[in-house]
Amino acid sequence: MAEAAVETLELKVKQEDLTSWSAVRDGRDTANGGGYPAWLPPSLYDLNTASERAKVATQPLTIEAAVVVPTLNEHDNITALLQGILAADPRLHVIVVDDGSSDGTDTVVTQMADDKASPDAARIHLIERGRKMGYASAVQDGMRFALEHGAQLVLQMDADFSHDPKSLPALLQKSENYDLVIGSRYVPGGGTRNWGLDRKILSGGANTLARTLLGLPVRDCTGGFRCWRRSLIEKTNILDIKVEGYAFLFLTLDRCHHAKARIGEVPIIFADRQFGKSKMSRRIILEAMRVLFNLWRKRLWNHE
Repeated sequence: MAEAAVETLELKVKQEDLTSWSAVRDGRDTANGGGYPAWLPPSLYDLNTASERAKVATQPLTIEAAVVVPTLNEHDNITALLQGILAADPRLHVIVVDDGSSDGTDTVVTQMADDKASPDAARIHLIERGRKMGYASAVQDGMRFALEHGAQLVLQMDADFSHDPKSLPALLQKSENYDLVIGSRYVPGGGTRNWGLDRKILSGGANTLARTLLGLPVRDCTGGFRCWRRSLIEKTNILDIKVEGYAFLFLTLDRCHHAKARIGEVPIIFADRQFGKSKMSRRIILEAMRVLFNLWRKRLWNHE
């Protein structure tokens, strides 16, 4: 699996960095002096030897548009999801960022990427992070990979079919006139399916709160189905945001709003997952609320 992931990367490897490492599986953080070269993608953290880490793609990889899909134990969804994404538009590559799935999700992705009989295999890329590091950093790692390989459009979506790949063409088309396009549950034509009353109240309340406190000019502030222009990602520095979970969604919107980005929405139907277990938890919700109120207080204090 690791070797297959490496074959998707084009890196200029510094031999002096490779030979100095003594451990690569202990989860050290490059930002905190953990010993990994800053330029090394997290997808290579779990490789054992210098020779493995030094492997590079024989042909340069060029991506026009990419879909970033964070995964954690999505074995029952991932095959059909990747097929749906690749069928949606021939320009799309898919970048799966896996947080140490124990159900074989990464194995399925690797097999699809290695399938020499499939004309779409070369459009599938896997970043294996080896352990749970959080939704936000998974999206950021996938975006970095896409930008490093030339992507002008980067999309993000969930792996559980809450976001229908059939909606991808609508986001891509809308992006011709906008810097950021959101697949929205709360514009005319949008909605949810198989949601209980408690979830509807929680989601609607969170959106109203974020929109009101931060003054965001969109209806769906917490939706994770988005299409970004490269220029906006670079302008707003969203890859530097340090949060673990879904607070990333309204924090990025806040930066886009203050950067006067053109933000559009297209209606989608958000369906509850059929397979697997939801990653939403009380801790993630509380973190999002804490970040939201801290940001609101900062805005209030600075009179922004």
